[in-house]
Amino acid sequence: MTDLSAQVHALRNWLLDGALPLWWELGADRDRGGFHEAIDLDGTPVAHPHRARTIARQAFSYCEAGRLGWAGPWRQAANHALSYFRKHFVRADGTINSVVDLDGRCGDSRFELYNQAFALLAYASAHSEFGEGAGWREMAVRLRATLHQRYAHPVAGFVEDPSGPGSQSANPHMHLLEAALAWMHLDPDPGWRRMADRLVALCLERMIDRKTGALREFFTADWTPAPGIAGSICEPGHHYEWAFLLHHWASLTGSRRSDAASRLIAFADAHGVDPVRGVAINAVLIDGGVHDPVARLWAQAERIRAYLVEGRDEAQITSPVAALIRFLAVEKQGLWFDRLDANGRFVEEPARATSLYHIIGAVTELTAALRVGGEVRQTEQERSDLGAIRSSPRRIS
Repeated sequence: MTDLSAQVHALRNWLLDGALPLWWELGADRDRGGFHEAIDLDGTPVAHPHRARTIARQAFSYCEAGRLGWAGPWRQAANHALSYFRKHFVRADGTINSVVDLDGRCGDSRFELYNQAFALLAYASAHSEFGEGAGWREMAVRLRATLHQRYAHPVAGFVEDPSGPGSQSANPHMHLLEAALAWMHLDPDPGWRRMADRLVALCLERMIDRKTGALREFFTADWTPAPGIAGSICEPGHHYEWAFLLHHWASLTGSRRSDAASRLIAFADAHGVDPVRGVAINAVLIDGGVHDPVARLWAQAERIRAYLVEGRDEAQITSPVAALIRFLAVEKQGLWFDRLDANGRFVEEPARATSLYHIIGAVTELTAALRVGGEVRQTEQERSDLGAIRSSPRRIS
């Protein structure tokens, strides 16, 4: 077994034997429905109001768990999230509320494009696993139509928040692309291809700096870079995530691959990976200068997916996998640290539910790449590696 194979087996077993059971047993809100926003590191759920993005991501994650071969009640867990989402978040026009208070009342009815994207992704997962009869495709098509009819941006993409200042950002459009690609796998409706193509064009024409190959995060209402330092901010994790999606789009559509994805990865590798801590950091500037040296778990997972789709060799992939594993070194198996500070210390705070979506995405791609799904689940070496995940030191030297 290679080093990478051992890492992947350890990650799979941590996910299947630890994280998925724990987030179903402790993370599901049994009293009110849906899932909790976070679980404290001692295993205590944190009862905050439910956000649309969190419930949608948990629905996606448990549908993915079924595809990965989790023997637990993934259907029950996915339906627990989906039924709550449909009951509490979906508005009459098919768009999505942002927050539901613990008493079940809408706590924030604002339209946020980010939440619409994750609704479409959750619907795709639900349709894939539960079939046409559940009505998820109909809901997705209705939401897509409303986005085009009422929230289309006059230049490109979609309006992010009609009640806001009119500024635009890359991130929600990236997740809309992710959702459109998920639907392209499932539904011959050409509307998904059109949406994906337009979002790719928006990325290539408006978001990526032609000189550096970097992707800006924030823009004005006409899709020019935001004024001041905001217009120079680049997030390495999103570079990896966009690169993965651009490769996926090219594969699905048969389009010629541009060099944009490789340039995104190259910029993130050159400027967004701290060689001392071995992690992708939060943010740099367009000139490569460090803007935010804190590292979050999700960026490590997206670095893995980007390396896999780019065809990196095993030796290169083991580095981001090892970085991700370090974030999982929590005493209670199945939880994680979300942030690593500039001094190499993990921040002691509740594990955020939304990170499961990133972790399971990385494990899914690693499993597919190494074809480990049908092999014996845990050897002596893997048990040792899994123990190392739980007991490794919290300070990275």
